[in-house]
Amino acid sequence: MIDAFKQQAKDFWTEITERVDWPAKDKVWASTWTVVLTAAAAGFFLWAADWFLGKGFSFLFPRT
Repeated sequence: MIDAFKQQAKDFWTEITERVDWPAKDKVWASTWTVVLTAAAAGFFLWAADWFLGKGFSFLFPRT
């Protein structure tokens, strides 16, 4: 059982260090900024849609 665990750990380390093609640092940063800006744009869009719909419905259905 322990030998199987050691072999699995060794195989894992070999996979991580030799077989995985890690992206370059500049590609990771570019992808990170793409995700951050896309999330910010989506958040702004949802906030604006909520605000406009809220104003529109409060105009159509005023509270008495």
